Amino acid sequence: MTKTLILTDKAQEYNRRSKWQTIVWVLVGAGVGLRLFHFLDNRSFWVDEIYLASSLVRMNFLELMAPALDYQQKAPIGFLWLVKLCVLAFGKSEMALRVVPLLSGIAALFLFVPVCRALLKPIGVVVAVGVLAFAPPLVYHAVEMKQYSTELLATIVALYLYNRYHQLQNIKAVLSWGFWGALIIWFSYASIFILAGMAGGIGIYYLRQKNWPGLLRIIITGTIWLLSFTLNFFMFTNKYADSEWLVIWFQNEGGFMPLPPTSLADLEWFGSTLYKMFFYPLGILWQVSHLQNPVLHFLARLPVLPLLFLGTGLFTVYRRNQKLFWVLVLPLFLTLLASGLKIYPFYERLVVFLAPLFILFIAAGAAYLASRLPARAEFRYILPVLLLIIPVVSSIAQVINPHLFGGYKKAYHREVFLYVNDHLQPGDVVYIYWNAQHTYKFYKDTYGLKFDAIEGRDVRYQSNSTEAYFRNLEPDFKALAGKKRVWVIYNTYYASKIGEIVGTPAYYYADLVDGKKLHDKFLTMGKEVLTYNALDVKLSLFDFSAK
Repeated sequence: MTKTLILTDKAQEYNRRSKWQTIVWVLVGAGVGLRLFHFLDNRSFWVDEIYLASSLVRMNFLELMAPALDYQQKAPIGFLWLVKLCVLAFGKSEMALRVVPLLSGIAALFLFVPVCRALLKPIGVVVAVGVLAFAPPLVYHAVEMKQYSTELLATIVALYLYNRYHQLQNIKAVLSWGFWGALIIWFSYASIFILAGMAGGIGIYYLRQKNWPGLLRIIITGTIWLLSFTLNFFMFTNKYADSEWLVIWFQNEGGFMPLPPTSLADLEWFGSTLYKMFFYPLGILWQVSHLQNPVLHFLARLPVLPLLFLGTGLFTVYRRNQKLFWVLVLPLFLTLLASGLKIYPFYERLVVFLAPLFILFIAAGAAYLASRLPARAEFRYILPVLLLIIPVVSSIAQVINPHLFGGYKKAYHREVFLYVNDHLQPGDVVYIYWNAQHTYKFYKDTYGLKFDAIEGRDVRYQSNSTEAYFRNLEPDFKALAGKKRVWVIYNTYYASKIGEIVGTPAYYYADLVDGKKLHDKFLTMGKEVLTYNALDVKLSLFDFSAK
Protein backbone atom coordinates (compact mmCIF):
# COMPACT_ATOMS: atom_id res chain seq x y z
CA MET A 1 0.00 0.00 0.00
CA THR A 2 2.80 2.39 0.90
CA LYS A 3 4.63 1.60 -2.32
CA THR A 4 1.51 2.39 -4.34
CA LEU A 5 1.12 5.72 -2.57
CA ILE A 6 4.74 6.61 -3.27
CA LEU A 7 4.32 5.80 -6.93
CA THR A 8 1.15 7.86 -7.02
CA ASP A 9 2.91 10.82 -5.41
CA LYS A 10 5.71 10.57 -7.95
CA ALA A 11 3.20 10.40 -10.77
CA GLN A 12 1.42 13.46 -9.42
CA GLU A 13 4.70 15.33 -9.15
CA TYR A 14 5.58 14.32 -12.71
CA ASN A 15 2.19 15.46 -13.96
CA ARG A 16 2.56 18.78 -12.19
CA ARG A 17 5.98 19.35 -13.72
CA SER A 18 4.76 18.23 -17.12
CA LYS A 19 1.89 20.70 -16.92
CA TRP A 20 4.22 23.58 -16.09
CA GLN A 21 6.65 22.57 -18.83
CA THR A 22 3.83 22.48 -21.36
CA ILE A 23 2.70 25.98 -20.38
CA VAL A 24 6.25 27.31 -20.62
CA TRP A 25 6.83 25.88 -24.10
CA VAL A 26 3.45 27.14 -25.29
CA LEU A 27 4.54 30.62 -24.16
CA VAL A 28 7.88 30.23 -25.94
CA GLY A 29 6.10 29.09 -29.10
CA ALA A 30 3.72 32.04 -28.91
CA GLY A 31 6.66 34.41 -28.44
CA VAL A 32 8.42 32.97 -31.47
CA GLY A 33 5.19 33.25 -33.45
CA LEU A 34 4.76 36.92 -32.54
CA ARG A 35 8.29 37.72 -33.63
CA LEU A 36 7.95 35.83 -36.90
CA PHE A 37 4.61 37.50 -37.63
CA HIS A 38 6.04 41.00 -37.30
CA PHE A 39 9.21 40.00 -39.14
CA LEU A 40 7.18 38.73 -42.11
CA ASP A 41 4.90 41.77 -41.92
CA ASN A 42 8.09 43.62 -42.89
CA ARG A 43 7.21 47.15 -41.91
CA SER A 44 9.17 50.07 -43.31
CA PHE A 45 12.38 51.12 -41.57
CA TRP A 46 12.01 54.03 -39.20
CA VAL A 47 14.62 56.75 -39.12
CA ASP A 48 16.98 55.15 -36.55
CA GLU A 49 17.05 51.90 -38.51
CA ILE A 50 17.88 53.77 -41.71
CA TYR A 51 20.71 55.61 -39.98
CA LEU A 52 22.43 52.33 -39.08
CA ALA A 53 21.41 50.37 -42.18
CA SER A 54 22.99 52.99 -44.44
CA SER A 55 26.46 51.96 -43.27
CA LEU A 56 25.73 48.24 -43.40
CA VAL A 57 24.65 48.24 -47.04
CA ARG A 58 27.50 50.54 -48.13
CA MET A 59 30.57 49.55 -46.10
CA ASN A 60 32.63 46.35 -46.16
CA PHE A 61 33.87 44.51 -43.07
CA LEU A 62 37.06 46.54 -42.72
CA GLU A 63 35.23 49.83 -43.23
CA LEU A 64 32.82 48.87 -40.45
CA MET A 65 35.87 48.59 -38.18
CA ALA A 66 37.79 51.70 -39.12
CA PRO A 67 35.81 54.91 -39.67
CA ALA A 68 32.86 56.27 -37.80
CA LEU A 69 29.58 54.95 -39.13
CA ASP A 70 27.20 57.11 -41.17
CA TYR A 71 25.07 59.53 -39.15
CA GLN A 72 27.31 59.09 -36.07
CA GLN A 73 25.79 55.67 -35.36
CA LYS A 74 27.18 53.24 -32.78
CA ALA A 75 26.94 49.45 -32.63
CA PRO A 76 29.19 46.62 -31.41
CA ILE A 77 31.51 45.26 -34.06
CA GLY A 78 30.29 41.68 -33.56
CA PHE A 79 26.72 42.75 -34.25
CA LEU A 80 27.76 44.78 -37.30
CA TRP A 81 29.67 41.89 -38.82
CA LEU A 82 26.82 39.43 -38.29
CA VAL A 83 24.36 41.78 -39.99
CA LYS A 84 26.83 42.38 -42.82
CA LEU A 85 27.02 38.61 -43.37
CA CYS A 86 23.23 38.57 -43.71
CA VAL A 87 23.38 41.43 -46.23
CA LEU A 88 25.88 39.49 -48.33
CA ALA A 89 23.80 36.32 -48.06
CA PHE A 90 20.26 37.70 -48.47
CA GLY A 91 20.56 41.16 -50.01
CA LYS A 92 19.89 44.69 -48.79
CA SER A 93 16.19 44.42 -47.93
CA GLU A 94 14.71 45.25 -44.54
CA MET A 95 14.13 41.57 -43.78
CA ALA A 96 17.74 40.65 -44.51
CA LEU A 97 18.96 43.43 -42.24
CA ARG A 98 16.62 42.27 -39.45
CA VAL A 99 17.68 38.61 -39.42
CA VAL A 100 20.23 39.03 -36.61
CA PRO A 101 17.85 40.85 -34.23
CA LEU A 102 15.19 38.24 -35.01
CA LEU A 103 17.47 35.29 -34.29
CA SER A 104 18.70 37.05 -31.14
CA GLY A 105 15.14 37.53 -29.93
CA ILE A 106 14.22 33.90 -30.58
CA ALA A 107 17.43 32.58 -29.00
CA ALA A 108 16.77 34.75 -25.94
CA LEU A 109 13.40 33.06 -25.47
CA PHE A 110 14.80 29.54 -25.62
CA LEU A 111 17.82 30.28 -23.43
CA PHE A 112 15.75 32.10 -20.82
CA VAL A 113 13.91 28.86 -20.01
CA PRO A 114 16.88 27.04 -18.41
CA VAL A 115 17.95 30.29 -16.73
CA CYS A 116 14.54 30.64 -15.09
CA ARG A 117 14.29 26.96 -14.17
CA ALA A 118 17.58 27.21 -12.29
CA LEU A 119 16.45 30.25 -10.30
CA LEU A 120 12.66 30.17 -9.97
CA LYS A 121 9.76 27.98 -8.93
CA PRO A 122 7.49 26.68 -11.75
CA ILE A 123 4.93 29.51 -11.53
CA GLY A 124 7.82 31.98 -11.51
CA VAL A 125 9.21 30.40 -14.68
CA VAL A 126 5.82 30.84 -16.35
CA VAL A 127 5.63 34.51 -15.34
CA ALA A 128 9.20 35.26 -16.44
CA VAL A 129 8.96 33.49 -19.79
CA GLY A 130 5.49 34.96 -20.37
CA VAL A 131 6.69 38.53 -19.89
CA LEU A 132 9.72 38.02 -22.12
CA ALA A 133 7.58 36.33 -24.79
CA PHE A 134 4.74 38.87 -24.90
CA ALA A 135 6.08 42.26 -23.75
CA PRO A 136 5.43 44.46 -26.82
CA PRO A 137 8.71 46.42 -26.55
CA LEU A 138 10.73 43.19 -26.41
CA VAL A 139 8.82 41.74 -29.36
CA TYR A 140 9.45 44.99 -31.22
CA HIS A 141 13.20 45.00 -30.64
CA ALA A 142 13.42 41.43 -31.96
CA VAL A 143 12.42 42.80 -35.37
CA GLU A 144 14.15 46.19 -35.29
CA MET A 145 17.39 46.65 -37.22
CA LYS A 146 19.30 47.79 -34.16
CA GLN A 147 21.49 46.02 -31.62
CA TYR A 148 19.11 46.03 -28.65
CA SER A 149 17.75 42.51 -29.17
CA THR A 150 21.33 41.25 -29.20
CA GLU A 151 22.00 43.23 -26.01
CA LEU A 152 19.05 41.44 -24.40
CA LEU A 153 20.38 38.06 -25.52
CA ALA A 154 23.83 38.95 -24.14
CA THR A 155 22.35 39.48 -20.67
CA ILE A 156 20.56 36.13 -20.79
CA VAL A 157 23.72 34.39 -22.01
CA ALA A 158 25.61 35.95 -19.09
CA LEU A 159 22.97 34.64 -16.67
CA TYR A 160 23.15 31.20 -18.27
CA LEU A 161 26.93 31.18 -17.86
CA TYR A 162 26.51 32.21 -14.23
CA ASN A 163 24.24 29.24 -13.57
CA ARG A 164 26.66 26.92 -15.30
CA TYR A 165 29.96 28.05 -13.80
CA HIS A 166 29.55 29.92 -10.52
CA GLN A 167 29.69 26.80 -8.31
CA LEU A 168 32.49 25.04 -10.19
CA GLN A 169 35.93 25.24 -8.62
CA ASN A 170 38.35 23.91 -11.23
CA ILE A 171 40.60 26.13 -13.32
CA LYS A 172 39.01 24.95 -16.56
CA ALA A 173 35.64 26.34 -15.45
CA VAL A 174 37.26 29.61 -14.35
CA LEU A 175 38.94 30.10 -17.73
CA SER A 176 35.92 28.93 -19.74
CA TRP A 177 33.67 31.39 -17.94
CA GLY A 178 36.23 34.10 -18.55
CA PHE A 179 36.47 33.28 -22.25
CA TRP A 180 32.73 33.23 -22.94
CA GLY A 181 32.13 36.40 -20.97
CA ALA A 182 34.98 38.11 -22.81
CA LEU A 183 33.41 37.12 -26.12
CA ILE A 184 30.01 38.58 -25.16
CA ILE A 185 31.56 42.04 -24.84
CA TRP A 186 32.25 42.17 -28.59
CA PHE A 187 28.54 41.79 -29.32
CA SER A 188 27.09 44.02 -26.61
CA TYR A 189 28.27 47.35 -25.22
CA ALA A 190 25.97 47.10 -22.20
CA SER A 191 27.18 43.62 -21.25
CA ILE A 192 30.03 45.23 -19.32
CA PHE A 193 27.47 46.42 -16.74
CA ILE A 194 26.09 42.88 -16.42
CA LEU A 195 29.49 41.20 -16.22
CA ALA A 196 31.05 43.79 -13.91
CA GLY A 197 27.99 43.65 -11.66
CA MET A 198 28.09 39.87 -11.70
CA ALA A 199 31.78 39.75 -10.78
CA GLY A 200 31.27 42.41 -8.12
CA GLY A 201 28.24 40.65 -6.65
CA ILE A 202 30.00 37.31 -6.44
CA GLY A 203 33.10 39.01 -5.04
CA ILE A 204 31.08 40.77 -2.32
CA TYR A 205 29.42 37.50 -1.37
CA TYR A 206 32.71 35.59 -1.14
CA LEU A 207 34.34 38.45 0.75
CA ARG A 208 31.60 38.42 3.37
CA GLN A 209 31.85 34.63 3.60
CA LYS A 210 35.67 34.85 3.77
CA ASN A 211 35.78 32.36 0.94
CA TRP A 212 39.22 33.29 -0.33
CA PRO A 213 39.56 30.57 -3.00
CA GLY A 214 36.17 31.55 -4.42
CA LEU A 215 37.16 35.22 -4.37
CA LEU A 216 40.38 34.42 -6.23
CA ARG A 217 38.48 32.47 -8.89
CA ILE A 218 36.06 35.31 -9.63
CA ILE A 219 38.96 37.80 -9.69
CA ILE A 220 40.64 35.71 -12.40
CA THR A 221 37.41 35.46 -14.40
CA GLY A 222 36.66 39.16 -13.95
CA THR A 223 40.18 40.10 -15.03
CA ILE A 224 39.68 38.24 -18.32
CA TRP A 225 36.45 40.20 -18.86
CA LEU A 226 38.20 43.46 -18.02
CA LEU A 227 41.01 42.78 -20.48
CA SER A 228 38.49 42.04 -23.24
CA PHE A 229 36.55 45.22 -22.46
CA THR A 230 39.73 47.30 -22.44
CA LEU A 231 40.83 45.95 -25.81
CA ASN A 232 37.39 46.49 -27.30
CA PHE A 233 37.18 49.98 -25.84
CA PHE A 234 40.45 51.20 -27.32
CA MET A 235 39.86 49.50 -30.67
CA PHE A 236 36.23 50.52 -31.22
CA THR A 237 34.13 52.01 -28.42
CA ASN A 238 36.51 54.88 -27.72
CA LYS A 239 36.00 56.34 -31.20
CA TYR A 240 32.31 56.77 -30.42
CA ALA A 241 32.79 59.25 -27.60
CA ASP A 242 29.47 61.02 -27.19
CA SER A 243 29.35 64.65 -28.23
CA GLU A 244 27.61 67.53 -26.56
CA TRP A 245 24.46 67.38 -28.67
CA LEU A 246 23.72 63.80 -27.62
CA VAL A 247 24.30 64.50 -23.94
CA ILE A 248 21.92 67.46 -24.18
CA TRP A 249 19.32 65.32 -25.96
CA PHE A 250 19.33 62.64 -23.27
CA GLN A 251 19.40 65.29 -20.56
CA ASN A 252 16.23 66.81 -21.99
CA GLU A 253 14.65 63.35 -22.15
CA GLY A 254 15.43 62.61 -18.50
CA GLY A 255 17.97 59.95 -19.38
CA PHE A 256 20.54 60.83 -16.71
CA MET A 257 20.16 60.12 -13.01
CA PRO A 258 20.53 63.25 -10.84
CA LEU A 259 23.88 62.84 -9.07
CA PRO A 260 23.54 63.79 -6.35
CA PRO A 261 19.78 64.45 -6.08
CA THR A 262 19.37 67.93 -4.63
CA SER A 263 15.64 68.61 -4.96
CA LEU A 264 12.25 66.96 -4.82
CA ALA A 265 12.19 66.93 -8.61
CA ASP A 266 15.48 65.00 -8.58
CA LEU A 267 14.01 62.42 -6.21
CA GLU A 268 10.94 62.11 -8.41
CA TRP A 269 13.26 61.00 -11.23
CA PHE A 270 13.73 57.63 -9.54
CA GLY A 271 10.02 56.92 -9.23
CA SER A 272 9.33 58.18 -12.73
CA THR A 273 12.14 56.08 -14.21
CA LEU A 274 10.95 52.91 -12.48
CA TYR A 275 7.44 53.57 -13.74
CA LYS A 276 8.77 54.00 -17.28
CA MET A 277 10.65 50.70 -16.94
CA PHE A 278 7.38 48.89 -16.23
CA PHE A 279 5.99 50.34 -19.43
CA TYR A 280 9.14 50.15 -21.57
CA PRO A 281 10.81 47.72 -21.96
CA LEU A 282 8.86 45.41 -19.60
CA GLY A 283 5.46 46.03 -21.22
CA ILE A 284 3.48 45.25 -18.04
CA LEU A 285 1.46 48.48 -17.94
CA TRP A 286 -1.55 49.23 -20.07
CA GLN A 287 -1.32 51.60 -23.02
CA VAL A 288 -4.46 53.61 -22.23
CA SER A 289 -4.09 56.82 -24.21
CA HIS A 290 -7.43 56.02 -25.87
CA LEU A 291 -9.37 56.10 -22.57
CA GLN A 292 -11.38 59.29 -22.26
CA ASN A 293 -12.53 58.79 -18.68
CA PRO A 294 -9.86 60.35 -16.43
CA VAL A 295 -10.66 58.03 -13.51
CA LEU A 296 -10.32 54.88 -15.63
CA HIS A 297 -7.19 56.33 -17.23
CA PHE A 298 -5.65 56.88 -13.79
CA LEU A 299 -6.60 53.46 -12.41
CA ALA A 300 -5.38 51.61 -15.49
CA ARG A 301 -1.95 53.23 -15.22
CA LEU A 302 -1.41 52.41 -11.54
CA PRO A 303 1.57 50.02 -11.31
CA VAL A 304 0.15 48.12 -8.32
CA LEU A 305 0.98 44.58 -9.42
CA PRO A 306 4.42 45.36 -10.89
CA LEU A 307 5.45 47.19 -7.71
CA LEU A 308 4.03 44.46 -5.49
CA PHE A 309 5.81 41.69 -7.36
CA LEU A 310 9.08 43.60 -7.73
CA GLY A 311 9.24 44.56 -4.05
CA THR A 312 8.35 41.06 -2.93
CA GLY A 313 10.85 39.57 -5.36
CA LEU A 314 13.70 41.75 -4.11
CA PHE A 315 12.92 40.75 -0.52
CA THR A 316 12.54 37.05 -1.36
CA VAL A 317 15.73 36.73 -3.39
CA TYR A 318 17.76 38.65 -0.80
CA ARG A 319 16.49 36.43 2.00
CA ARG A 320 17.00 33.13 0.16
CA ASN A 321 20.07 33.71 -2.02
CA GLN A 322 22.18 36.77 -1.28
CA LYS A 323 24.76 35.80 -3.85
CA LEU A 324 22.14 35.83 -6.61
CA PHE A 325 20.65 39.02 -5.20
CA TRP A 326 23.87 40.95 -5.64
CA VAL A 327 24.51 39.39 -9.05
CA LEU A 328 21.15 40.76 -10.23
CA VAL A 329 21.20 44.10 -8.40
CA LEU A 330 24.74 45.36 -8.94
CA PRO A 331 24.39 45.67 -12.75
CA LEU A 332 21.44 47.98 -12.12
CA PHE A 333 23.46 50.09 -9.68
CA LEU A 334 26.38 50.32 -12.12
CA THR A 335 24.07 51.38 -14.95
CA LEU A 336 22.52 54.05 -12.73
CA LEU A 337 25.97 55.27 -11.71
CA ALA A 338 27.04 55.50 -15.35
CA SER A 339 23.84 57.43 -16.01
CA GLY A 340 24.57 59.84 -13.17
CA LEU A 341 28.05 60.42 -14.59
CA LYS A 342 26.50 61.01 -18.04
CA ILE A 343 28.42 58.06 -19.48
CA TYR A 344 25.42 55.89 -20.38
CA PRO A 345 21.80 57.08 -20.54
CA PHE A 346 19.17 55.24 -18.50
CA TYR A 347 16.59 55.57 -21.22
CA GLU A 348 14.02 53.42 -23.05
CA ARG A 349 15.74 51.17 -25.60
CA LEU A 350 19.15 51.61 -23.98
CA VAL A 351 17.97 49.68 -20.89
CA VAL A 352 16.39 46.77 -22.77
CA PHE A 353 19.40 44.72 -21.64
CA LEU A 354 18.25 45.14 -18.00
CA ALA A 355 14.82 43.63 -18.68
CA PRO A 356 15.79 40.03 -17.73
CA LEU A 357 16.99 41.20 -14.30
CA PHE A 358 13.72 42.99 -13.56
CA ILE A 359 11.73 40.07 -14.95
CA LEU A 360 13.48 37.59 -12.64
CA PHE A 361 12.74 39.69 -9.56
CA ILE A 362 9.11 40.22 -10.61
CA ALA A 363 8.67 36.50 -11.31
CA ALA A 364 10.25 35.58 -7.96
CA GLY A 365 7.79 37.89 -6.22
CA ALA A 366 4.85 36.42 -8.11
CA ALA A 367 5.93 32.89 -7.20
CA TYR A 368 6.36 33.78 -3.53
CA LEU A 369 2.94 35.42 -3.23
CA ALA A 370 1.29 32.48 -5.00
CA SER A 371 3.00 30.07 -2.60
CA ARG A 372 1.50 31.87 0.41
CA LEU A 373 -2.01 30.86 -0.65
CA PRO A 374 -3.50 27.39 -0.03
CA ALA A 375 -2.21 24.85 -2.55
CA ARG A 376 -5.72 23.86 -3.60
CA ALA A 377 -7.12 27.39 -3.76
CA GLU A 378 -8.55 28.08 -7.22
CA PHE A 379 -7.54 31.74 -7.00
CA ARG A 380 -3.92 30.94 -6.13
CA TYR A 381 -2.55 32.11 -9.46
CA ILE A 382 -4.93 34.98 -10.12
CA LEU A 383 -2.32 37.72 -9.50
CA PRO A 384 0.32 36.27 -11.87
CA VAL A 385 -2.39 35.77 -14.49
CA LEU A 386 -3.53 39.39 -14.09
CA LEU A 387 0.05 40.56 -14.66
CA LEU A 388 0.48 38.45 -17.81
CA ILE A 389 -2.85 39.55 -19.25
CA ILE A 390 -1.40 43.01 -19.92
CA PRO A 391 1.43 42.05 -22.33
CA VAL A 392 -0.64 39.20 -23.83
CA VAL A 393 -3.60 41.43 -24.71
CA SER A 394 -1.31 44.23 -25.92
CA SER A 395 0.61 41.91 -28.25
CA ILE A 396 -2.56 40.30 -29.59
CA ALA A 397 -3.92 43.78 -30.34
CA GLN A 398 -0.77 44.54 -32.34
CA VAL A 399 -1.21 41.37 -34.37
CA ILE A 400 -4.83 42.24 -35.12
CA ASN A 401 -3.79 45.79 -36.02
CA PRO A 402 -0.09 45.88 -37.02
CA HIS A 403 -0.28 49.68 -37.38
CA LEU A 404 -0.08 49.79 -33.57
CA PHE A 405 3.21 47.91 -33.54
CA GLY A 406 6.20 50.06 -32.62
CA GLY A 407 4.23 53.10 -31.49
CA TYR A 408 5.98 56.29 -32.54
CA LYS A 409 8.61 54.19 -34.33
CA LYS A 410 6.08 52.99 -36.88
CA ALA A 411 7.15 54.43 -40.23
CA TYR A 412 5.80 54.57 -43.78
CA HIS A 413 8.76 55.77 -45.83
CA ARG A 414 8.91 52.73 -48.08
CA GLU A 415 5.20 52.81 -48.85
CA VAL A 416 5.43 56.45 -49.93
CA PHE A 417 8.46 56.01 -52.18
CA LEU A 418 7.11 52.85 -53.81
CA TYR A 419 3.73 54.50 -54.41
CA VAL A 420 5.41 57.38 -56.22
CA ASN A 421 7.61 54.92 -58.10
CA ASP A 422 4.55 53.00 -59.32
CA HIS A 423 2.43 56.04 -60.25
CA LEU A 424 5.04 58.33 -61.77
CA GLN A 425 4.12 59.70 -65.19
CA PRO A 426 6.47 61.04 -67.90
CA GLY A 427 7.45 64.60 -67.05
CA ASP A 428 6.67 64.26 -63.33
CA VAL A 429 9.09 65.80 -60.83
CA VAL A 430 9.69 64.55 -57.29
CA TYR A 431 10.80 67.05 -54.65
CA ILE A 432 12.29 65.66 -51.43
CA TYR A 433 12.39 68.04 -48.49
CA TRP A 434 15.68 68.12 -46.55
CA ASN A 435 14.34 65.99 -43.70
CA ALA A 436 13.32 63.04 -45.91
CA GLN A 437 16.49 62.80 -47.99
CA HIS A 438 18.24 60.17 -45.85
CA THR A 439 15.27 57.83 -46.26
CA TYR A 440 15.09 58.57 -49.99
CA LYS A 441 18.78 57.77 -50.48
CA PHE A 442 18.46 54.47 -48.62
CA TYR A 443 15.39 53.28 -50.52
CA LYS A 444 16.76 54.55 -53.83
CA ASP A 445 19.76 52.30 -53.30
CA THR A 446 18.00 49.25 -51.87
CA TYR A 447 14.87 49.25 -54.05
CA GLY A 448 16.28 50.82 -57.21
CA LEU A 449 13.72 53.63 -57.43
CA LYS A 450 13.42 54.73 -61.04
CA PHE A 451 13.12 58.45 -60.35
CA ASP A 452 15.88 60.93 -59.53
CA ALA A 453 14.39 63.40 -57.09
CA ILE A 454 15.21 67.06 -56.65
CA GLU A 455 16.72 67.22 -53.18
CA GLY A 456 15.62 70.36 -51.38
CA ARG A 457 18.22 72.61 -49.81
CA ASP A 458 18.54 72.87 -46.04
CA VAL A 459 18.56 76.60 -45.28
CA ARG A 460 17.51 76.52 -41.64
CA TYR A 461 20.76 77.92 -40.30
CA GLN A 462 21.09 80.45 -43.11
CA SER A 463 17.81 81.99 -41.98
CA ASN A 464 16.74 83.77 -38.83
CA SER A 465 12.97 83.78 -39.30
CA THR A 466 10.20 81.94 -41.11
CA GLU A 467 10.02 84.67 -43.75
CA ALA A 468 13.78 84.51 -44.37
CA TYR A 469 13.57 80.72 -44.54
CA PHE A 470 11.10 80.79 -47.43
CA ARG A 471 13.06 83.53 -49.18
CA ASN A 472 16.13 81.32 -49.05
CA LEU A 473 14.12 78.43 -50.49
CA GLU A 474 13.08 80.45 -53.54
CA PRO A 475 15.71 78.78 -55.79
CA ASP A 476 14.04 75.44 -55.02
CA PHE A 477 10.61 76.79 -55.86
CA LYS A 478 11.85 78.37 -59.10
CA ALA A 479 13.39 75.06 -60.16
CA LEU A 480 9.91 73.55 -59.96
CA ALA A 481 8.21 76.34 -61.89
CA GLY A 482 6.85 75.30 -65.24
CA LYS A 483 6.52 71.65 -64.25
CA LYS A 484 3.10 70.08 -64.68
CA ARG A 485 3.02 67.51 -61.88
CA VAL A 486 5.20 67.75 -58.78
CA TRP A 487 5.33 65.14 -56.02
CA VAL A 488 6.35 66.63 -52.65
CA ILE A 489 7.57 64.40 -49.81
CA TYR A 490 8.52 65.58 -46.34
CA ASN A 491 8.83 64.13 -42.87
CA THR A 492 6.40 65.50 -40.29
CA TYR A 493 8.39 64.26 -37.28
CA TYR A 494 12.07 64.71 -38.04
CA ALA A 495 13.12 68.28 -37.19
CA SER A 496 16.89 68.10 -36.80
CA LYS A 497 19.88 66.26 -38.17
CA ILE A 498 22.26 64.07 -36.23
CA GLY A 499 24.72 66.31 -34.40
CA GLU A 500 22.36 69.28 -34.04
CA ILE A 501 21.02 70.61 -30.76
CA VAL A 502 17.31 69.84 -30.55
CA GLY A 503 15.24 73.03 -30.45
CA THR A 504 17.49 75.05 -32.73
CA PRO A 505 16.97 77.16 -34.68
CA ALA A 506 14.12 78.36 -32.48
CA TYR A 507 12.01 79.90 -35.26
CA TYR A 508 12.00 76.60 -37.15
CA TYR A 509 10.74 74.64 -34.16
CA ALA A 510 8.13 77.28 -33.47
CA ASP A 511 6.64 77.48 -36.98
CA LEU A 512 7.86 74.86 -39.42
CA VAL A 513 8.31 71.41 -37.86
CA ASP A 514 4.95 69.97 -38.91
CA GLY A 515 5.40 71.11 -42.52
CA LYS A 516 2.05 72.92 -42.69
CA LYS A 517 3.51 76.20 -43.89
CA LEU A 518 5.60 74.39 -46.49
CA HIS A 519 2.43 72.68 -47.68
CA ASP A 520 0.62 76.03 -47.79
CA LYS A 521 3.44 77.45 -49.90
CA PHE A 522 3.02 74.70 -52.49
CA LEU A 523 -0.74 75.32 -52.50
CA THR A 524 -0.01 78.84 -53.76
CA MET A 525 1.95 77.32 -56.65
CA GLY A 526 -0.46 74.63 -57.82
CA LYS A 527 -3.55 72.56 -57.18
CA GLU A 528 -3.25 69.59 -54.86
CA VAL A 529 -4.68 66.53 -56.61
CA LEU A 530 -3.53 63.82 -54.19
CA THR A 531 -2.41 63.67 -50.59
CA TYR A 532 -1.32 60.93 -48.21
CA ASN A 533 -0.77 61.52 -44.51
CA ALA A 534 1.03 58.94 -42.36
CA LEU A 535 2.39 59.08 -38.85
CA ASP A 536 5.78 60.36 -39.93
CA VAL A 537 5.58 61.38 -43.60
CA LYS A 538 3.36 63.39 -45.93
CA LEU A 539 3.05 62.95 -49.67
CA SER A 540 1.31 65.46 -51.92
CA LEU A 541 0.91 65.63 -55.68
CA PHE A 542 0.48 69.14 -57.10
CA ASP A 543 -0.64 70.13 -60.57
CA PHE A 544 1.28 73.33 -61.28
CA SER A 545 -0.42 73.80 -64.64
CA ALA A 546 -3.65 74.61 -62.79
CA LYS A 547 -2.26 77.97 -61.63
